[in-house]
Amino acid sequence: MKAFTLIELIFVIVIVGIISMGALNAIPDNTLKNNTHYIYSKILEKKANALGFIANMDNEDENRTVCITFTKDWLKQDEKLSKVKFDLSNRIEITPQHKTICFDYLSRPHKGKVDLIKFDNLLYNSSEINISYNKKQETIIIYPMTGDIQIK
Repeated sequence: MKAFTLIELIFVIVIVGIISMGALNAIPDNTLKNNTHYIYSKILEKKANALGFIANMDNEDENRTVCITFTKDWLKQDEKLSKVKFDLSNRIEITPQHKTICFDYLSRPHKGKVDLIKFDNLLYNSSEINISYNKKQETIIIYPMTGDIQIK
């Protein structure tokens, strides 16, 4: 007869399993990079939203600013309002230098509440948001005065 024996089939299955395990380890894990770029895009979105407010000194400061409190809850709440869904990893750790960053109508970053008269909380040094996953880390930097945002 011209057929494979059971031992030959098991041997082939074992070899295919070993090769596929090696191939799975060769596939890069882009979880950190994808989550960092998602958070980066959400910060840019909030900055753009603040830029659209009209500077009318009769309005309350809250009407002319957009604030971000860097937690996973912020991202989940924001996603409920969005049509685009992103599955943020549960193992991502977000460690901001300043817990809350607000952007005013000129897209200037502030540490916490915005005071457009005294400018007490205006960001004068860059602020870092560290994102960690599996002992790897990426950093998003928000620069002072201009509000420029960069992934480092």
